[in-house]
Amino acid sequence: MDNSGKPTPPALDIESFFNNLIQRLFPVWYAGQAAKELSLPPLGTINPNSFLSHRWLSLQAVVKSLHESLQASGKDWQPLIDLMEKLLIEKEYKRPLSITAIEGVEFSHQEQDWPNLHAYAEHNCADIMLESADDFEQALHTVFPDAAKPHRVVYREWDGRYYWVNKEEPRLFAATLLYAQQKQRDASIPALINVESLNTKVLDRLRNDYWLLLMQRDSAYIMHDLLSRADLPVVLAEFEWRRSDLVFLVARKNNRKINRILLNLLNNRSTQQITEFGRFLTRQHFPFRNH
Repeated sequence: MDNSGKPTPPALDIESFFNNLIQRLFPVWYAGQAAKELSLPPLGTINPNSFLSHRWLSLQAVVKSLHESLQASGKDWQPLIDLMEKLLIEKEYKRPLSITAIEGVEFSHQEQDWPNLHAYAEHNCADIMLESADDFEQALHTVFPDAAKPHRVVYREWDGRYYWVNKEEPRLFAATLLYAQQKQRDASIPALINVESLNTKVLDRLRNDYWLLLMQRDSAYIMHDLLSRADLPVVLAEFEWRRSDLVFLVARKNNRKINRILLNLLNNRSTQQITEFGRFLTRQHFPFRNH
């Protein structure tokens, strides 16, 4: 209060006043400048290592989350929904498969995570003693009996990982892998391999026609607000349930104003801070060798 007892008016924040004025008058320019200066925290590990396949990145979950988010955003995004629904392809092949190629399993009661099956074996299979080649062969036949062949395995072309579709705790299997590593042994099993791959034509269209920028949620909210204030068509879409801290900033690439702003956002930024998802999928492609 002043000397007369009247409340003192709040001081005028000149910087905020001019920022708000510039944003109202030149929203596209302001968004572009803000994109350059926006602080982007790291994304963290998008596709973590684990002995359990359901802890890996799931493109099925990504497509499902995108579908639900875009459907709620209106009819304008239906072409992108249609593209995403054609992105994943599955085929099956009967092939012998090296057991050492298997990096994970589908099922385990173990609550604690381990980065790979070797680490799981070292901490959970000390009581399983494989001391000879005969022990190794016997364990292998127990894990993969002739009566159950071909044994179901999944191969994911977007990260080059195999996992075994097991029904019981994988202790004995992990112990055989540990023995194989220590003794430099290997063995093959008759497998029915379900190959999960990407439709490359759809992926190319996705990359050419749309921005799918994966960002930390708070950063994506800021960019969405900036673009929306400039009356530019952009939406947010969920990533997948394992990483609720991440979200997609989605826009079409046929808008020069949006392209200029988002290129400012990407310029001099690490893929650890912001990832263009179509490019990420292209870089991580490991085609299945059908022979």
